[in-house]
Amino acid sequence: MKGEWTTIYNAELPLRSWWVDSGNKSEYVSIVLPEVFGINNWIRSFSEKLASQNVPVLALPLYGRTAPILDLGYGEKDLKFGRYHKNLTTSKNIIEDVSAAINWVKEKYPKKKISIIGFCFGGHAALIASSLKGIESSFCFYGAGVTALRTDTNFAPIDLLKKVSGKLNFICGSLDGLIPLEDRLEIKKRFKEVDPLEEKFIYVEVEGADHGFMCNERESFNKDASLIGWNLLMKEFNQQNS
Repeated sequence: MKGEWTTIYNAELPLRSWWVDSGNKSEYVSIVLPEVFGINNWIRSFSEKLASQNVPVLALPLYGRTAPILDLGYGEKDLKFGRYHKNLTTSKNIIEDVSAAINWVKEKYPKKKISIIGFCFGGHAALIASSLKGIESSFCFYGAGVTALRTDTNFAPIDLLKKVSGKLNFICGSLDGLIPLEDRLEIKKRFKEVDPLEEKFIYVEVEGADHGFMCNERESFNKDASLIGWNLLMKEFNQQNS
C-alpha cells in the first residue's frame, strides 16, 4: 500500500501531509501525529502498514509553521533539531491543524470513524487533540510531558480529560526515562478519577520497554512491545492480529 504527499490547509497554512488511501473497507480512518523527527521514513512506513489493514491514514505534520518538510533520522543532532521545533508548537496550533485534518478526511470519507494515533511528541499532541469533538478513539504512544503545565496554556494536556468524548489509550514502557514513575502514576490516577470503571480511558504499561519501542529504526525498538502496541490498534479497528 503506497502513500503519497498531499497538502491540506489550515486557513492559508499549507500542511504537507502523507496520505495512504486504502479505500472504504474499514469503518475507520486514522490521523497519525509524528515524533519530533517529523513525517520521516518510519512514520510513512507505519502509515502504509496500517493502511494495508484497510484503514486509510493521513500523517499530519506538527511543525508546519517552522519546519514544514521536517524529515529527520534518529541521531543526536536530529533529535536536538526536532526538539527545537517541537518547543515552538502551541496547543492552539495543534488543535487547529488536527481540526483541519479532520475536516479533510471527512470530506473524503464522511461516514468513517476517526482515530488519532500519536508517537513521542505526537502522543502528547494526540492527548490534546482527543479533546476535539468527533474523535472515536485516540492512541497516545509514549507521549511525554502530558502531566506538566504547558507554558502556552498554563495547564497540562491531562487536564483536558473531561473534554474527551471518545476512547483514550495511553501506552508507554516501564523503562521510559521521559515518562518517569511519578508521571505514570499520575496518569493512571487521573484516568481512574474521570473513568472509575476503566471503560473509556485505558492505560497500558509495557514491562521492559523503553521510549520509542514501536519504531524499528530506533535503538530502543522492542519487537515484543511493538507487537503489543500493534495488536491494540488492530483490536480497535476490528482486524485480526498480524
